[in-house]
Amino acid sequence: EATLVKALEENGIGRPSTYAPIIATIQSRGYVVKEDKQLRPTELGQIVVDLLKEYFPKIIDVEFTAQMEEKLDKVEEGVYSWQEVVDDFYLPFQEDLLQAEREIAVIPIEEECSEEKCPKCGRNLKIKQGRYGKFLACPGFPECRYTKQFYEDAGVFCPRCGGRIVIRRSRRGRKFYGCINYPECDFTCWDEPAAKDCPECGRFLVYRGSGKKKLVCPDCGQTYQEEQLTEAEGVK
Repeated sequence: EATLVKALEENGIGRPSTYAPIIATIQSRGYVVKEDKQLRPTELGQIVVDLLKEYFPKIIDVEFTAQMEEKLDKVEEGVYSWQEVVDDFYLPFQEDLLQAEREIAVIPIEEECSEEKCPKCGRNLKIKQGRYGKFLACPGFPECRYTKQFYEDAGVFCPRCGGRIVIRRSRRGRKFYGCINYPECDFTCWDEPAAKDCPECGRFLVYRGSGKKKLVCPDCGQTYQEEQLTEAEGVK
């Protein structure tokens, strides 16, 4: 986030009061996700950027955006009228928009088939991409309208109930890990689980630190280097 804010500042885009809303918007629309304190583009975000580059190159040009910011400042100072600035921008933009609507084809996103069955009709549920991320839906639509939230498997099991640990997102878009059986089981953790168990207590280890080389047991506090456990497994 800090790098993005710095880039916005250096290119004269936005103001300090708009930096947080900009970052919140690209996360809420599913264009980026926050992982390990970094913003990473999603498939949807990459598609949107490619379309903007092709059909609206001027709008996403850094210099154009900075010039618009300057014009808005001039409106505030009374040098320009807001009608003048809006007309200069909107009339050519409207032409680009109409052209894009005519030429842009619907971009198909390949649907993955899950192993989970629809509880209503028995078909294999498909993983679909929605505005707010992936979800599971019955391929029998419109006859069967069953849908449910999709969670990516983290590859480990819950230490409380034995259910699968899945990747979830907080309201702010931050990634965390929780039990698939929520709300019956409310186990969660912020650190990424490793597919390795603690030699001391048997609890799954989590990654901590940069580079994901340090493994820590949340229960007993033991710390390991990943190479240690890999070598130990090789000896076995």
